[in-house]
Amino acid sequence: MEKIAPTRDQLLSLKRQHEVIKKGLDLLKSKREALMKEFFGIVEESIGMRTALTGLLNRAQRDLERARALNGPEVESFAHAAKREVSLAIKVRNIWGVFVPEIEETALTRTLEARDISPIGERGEIIDVAREFETAADLIVKIASREVRLSRIGEMIKSDSRKINAISEVILPTINKRIKYINRMLEEREREEIFRLKRNKAKRHEAERA
Repeated sequence: MEKIAPTRDQLLSLKRQHEVIKKGLDLLKSKREALMKEFFGIVEESIGMRTALTGLLNRAQRDLERARALNGPEVESFAHAAKREVSLAIKVRNIWGVFVPEIEETALTRTLEARDISPIGERGEIIDVAREFETAADLIVKIASREVRLSRIGEMIKSDSRKINAISEVILPTINKRIKYINRMLEEREREEIFRLKRNKAKRHEAERA
């Protein structure tokens, strides 16, 4: 243990330090609990979305193969005409002081008006396939947004857990040992002082009798 001055001022200082660190530890635990609640909520949501995405992609792929079999080149032509650029914006959420990035949700599934096509000029099954794949793309963006949040929150949970362990297992026990050490030294000094006073008193009595 590092040598410290066994004084009452040092004892009071260590006790104040212990109290401040203990309050900080409680706040850190509350933060981690909130982050873990957020984390597992996102995990459950992501699992549901991934399951839905798998089913949607399987259905869309089957419908695409059927549309190709029935319409041939029309499918490729429609796909080429439907090409577009999609811009995604990133925003930041503050969760217990943790800045978590997430992708702003943008509806990628277009209406017929947005496609600038007429249902009369296109086969219905081709339009349905396009809508299914756009719905899948929409879901992929939502999943990606949640998994970015999961990654960031997971990093913070690990970091906070390391801090909590360090405080609980190293810092606070060390301060407690120092407090006990100073208490013991002060008690010894007090006993020695009492013994010295008693001895001096006894010497004075003997001197008075003499």
